[in-house]
Amino acid sequence: MAALLLRRALRVSLTLAAATVAGVAAHVWAADAHAQEGFGLYQAAVTSPAPRVVGQESRRGHPVVLGSRMVSGPGSGVKFTLDDRTTVIIGPNSAVSVDEFAADRVVLRLERGSFHLDSANPGNVYVVMPSGTVTVRAATVAGRILPDCTEVALLSVGRAEVAGFGGHAVKLEKIGAATRLTGLGGPSQPEQLSPQRLQDFIGLTSQIAQR
Repeated sequence: MAALLLRRALRVSLTLAAATVAGVAAHVWAADAHAQEGFGLYQAAVTSPAPRVVGQESRRGHPVVLGSRMVSGPGSGVKFTLDDRTTVIIGPNSAVSVDEFAADRVVLRLERGSFHLDSANPGNVYVVMPSGTVTVRAATVAGRILPDCTEVALLSVGRAEVAGFGGHAVKLEKIGAATRLTGLGGPSQPEQLSPQRLQDFIGLTSQIAQR
């Protein structure tokens, strides 16, 4: 009789132990499933957004994407129009990107070469260059990065401000007014370009503009 009771007690203990192990395994499997599901949701949350198109290249109609870099080679250039109708032309051996685009603020970054900007934005258009920044408001401005300096000129009615990274700035308020940035110093006092030098600026991009 005692042996029979002992066998029954062992059978009950083994049954309880098996149930406990099964419960722990089920909990682990459920936690792992939740973790995998959560990881999938996290992956979906960090998926990169679709590129934002902010304009169009004029010659072939390629889209201009925010943050993309446009480069021209020797003897060539690129003309594009932003969605606010601002027109940008870069001359040969130039590189530019559209870093920001909003209804009242556009930021372009010119790495090298030359540019011609006809602003249609009701706010400010900023052209960031290695030696300073040009702020354009309802005007046409051209500039070029040379080996020893950077030149910027106002080509239409309107106004522009040229600032060095040291904080000093000058205003261009008359057609043909120009300034120079040398190194990381401030811009020079504006000077009035001669007709020949003014034509040099206009000629930088006039052929590209007609394409």
